Amino acid sequence: MHTSSLRIRAPWNSELRMVELAPPGPGWVRVEVEACGICGTDLTAAASRAKDWEAVGHEIAGRIAELGSGVTGLAVGQRVALESGSFCGRCPSCRDGRVDLCYSRAPNFWGQAAMGMSGQMLAPAVCCVPYEGLEPWQACLAEPVGVAYDLVRTAGIEMGQSVCVVGPGPIGLAAVALAKHRGAATLVCLGTAGNPERLGIATQLGATTAVWDGRSVPDALAKRFDHVLMTAPTACIAPALGLLAYGGIQSFIGIGEGDGTISFDANDFHFRKLQLRSSFAAPAIYFPAVLRLLAAGIVPAELLVSHRLPLARAAEAFALCRERKDSTRKIVIEPQQG
Repeated sequence: MHTSSLRIRAPWNSELRMVELAPPGPGWVRVEVEACGICGTDLTAAASRAKDWEAVGHEIAGRIAELGSGVTGLAVGQRVALESGSFCGRCPSCRDGRVDLCYSRAPNFWGQAAMGMSGQMLAPAVCCVPYEGLEPWQACLAEPVGVAYDLVRTAGIEMGQSVCVVGPGPIGLAAVALAKHRGAATLVCLGTAGNPERLGIATQLGATTAVWDGRSVPDALAKRFDHVLMTAPTACIAPALGLLAYGGIQSFIGIGEGDGTISFDANDFHFRKLQLRSSFAAPAIYFPAVLRLLAAGIVPAELLVSHRLPLARAAEAFALCRERKDSTRKIVIEPQQG
C-alpha cells in the first residue's frame, strides 16, 4: 500500500511524498497515525541536517491497522501510543531489571520510510501501548510527557521540597505539573522575557514564575532550591547551580549545540554537596503511567498543546515553531484530518 509522508531537509524545506509500505513483518504492525507532535529534535533536523530528505515524527498515537505474524496482545482497530524505542528484554541490563539502561538492539521505528508525520507507518508491536479515555492528540503527548516524567523521577523530588523548573517549553511545563503532583511545597518556573505566554501556563499549572536570562542568578533565587529541573539549553546548566541550596540536586535533559561542554567551580560544587544528574528517556518507558496521568488531567494536555493542524499544513506548523515561539507550545499534526 501507499501512504503520504512528510519529508524534511535543511534548511527548513519540507514536502509530502507518497511512499510504499510493505506488509508488516513478524512482530511488527501497521499503524494508522491519528496524531503526532512536533518535537525539538524535528526542528533541529529541519534546521541543521544537510542530507537527503528524511521522514520525521516520533510522538505518535494511532490505530492498529494490520498485524504481522506472531503479534499477540494487540487487535486491529485498537488505539495505541508508540514508544519511540522500547527495550529488548534480553541484554544483561534488562535481565538485571534495569530496562532503563537497555540501549543497543532495542526495538524502534527510526529510519522507516514513513514515521509519525504520515498517514500510515510500520512499528514494532512491542512499542505499541494501548490506551483508553484520551483523544489521539492527547495520547501522543505520552512521549514528551514521558521525558518530563523521567526527569522528575531522576531528580527524586520528595514531598515538601523546593523545586525550580528552568525552561517553560512543553517538557518543562509537564515537569511543572508533575513536580506539583509529586508534592513540591515551593515551585518556581524560570523563562526568558520573550515567553510570557508560556510562563502564564506555568502559573496555571501551580508555579510562580520569574524571568531569567540564563546567566547570573538573581539574589532572590540564589541558593534557594532543593531541586533544579533543567529543560533549557545546556549553557544554562552551570549558572543554574547557583540556584541550588546546600545539598541540592540539578537534573537535566537535552543536548547542547556544538560539543555541549560546560564548566563550573568544582570546589563550590564539592563543599556545597551538590549533585548533577542527567535524564535520558531512552528507551521510552513509563508510558502506561504517563497515559494515566494525562487521562486524569494531572498533566493537562489542553495547556500543553497550542495548535492542531492537518498533515497538509505541516510546513506551516514547522514555520510556526520556528517563528512564533512566543505563542506556540506543542503543535500536533493530525494526518487523518482534512
